[in-house]
Amino acid sequence: MPQGAGNELIVVAGDYEPGMQLADVHIHTRHSDGWFDEARLAEAALAAGLDALVVTDHDEVRSGFELRDYVTRQSLPLTIYPGSEITARLDGHDVHILALGIEDDIAPWQDPAWTVEQVVAMGGVPVLAHPFKNGTGYLRAFADLELNVPVSLEVYNASIADIDRFDPRARRHGIDRNGAALAYHERHRDQLMGPIGATDAHFRSVDGGMTAFRGDLLAAIRAGQTAVVHDTRFERARPRDFVTYATGLRSMKHPSCAAKWGCAAT
Repeated sequence: MPQGAGNELIVVAGDYEPGMQLADVHIHTRHSDGWFDEARLAEAALAAGLDALVVTDHDEVRSGFELRDYVTRQSLPLTIYPGSEITARLDGHDVHILALGIEDDIAPWQDPAWTVEQVVAMGGVPVLAHPFKNGTGYLRAFADLELNVPVSLEVYNASIADIDRFDPRARRHGIDRNGAALAYHERHRDQLMGPIGATDAHFRSVDGGMTAFRGDLLAAIRAGQTAVVHDTRFERARPRDFVTYATGLRSMKHPSCAAKWGCAAT
């Protein structure tokens, strides 16, 4: 771990220097398909030596507020940004867009370009999450999407790295979806904000993937002044955790979407 927990820190992108602040910007809690509650998440982040977190439950921001309130009450040295992982739709495919630093919900199942514009209008930073993941990472090239504003790209997702390491098909065919995202970022860096790395944490670990920055996290991403690093650990989970995860997946079917937003899953 960067702060001395004994795990090797690997630089993926950008100019990382010791002393930079570290954030995990893609985290799920019990309010969607994650294991963490406020106390567990804060404890894990402090144990990992992190300086900031962005909570990105699916299609709602309330967990970020709850964690921020908890951290304030406990006087903990963590900066908390509410956020969300918004489910957009394109040509019948789900497209997951991280909204870092927003403080209100954004309607799911809308066009990705509209979703990105809403994130920016709310003062947030839009990030194309796990862009080479089949299904929810449908945006494998900007040819799929016309954007009028710049976005960031998740070039290292620790959960994707774990899957690719253990998936026999991925190993057999040399699939490296994080590598593909990084290569895409390098080819299009002039059109993009600073890259981000994250754990996409669902279970008991944060800091598998991290975004390194100085000053304010969101300002650093906008200015293209981030670095991406990762730890060498896998995300820990116990058998019972997968029950929580499956329950959260079922809850993400958005049964109230039509009532709340006037939308429908297509």
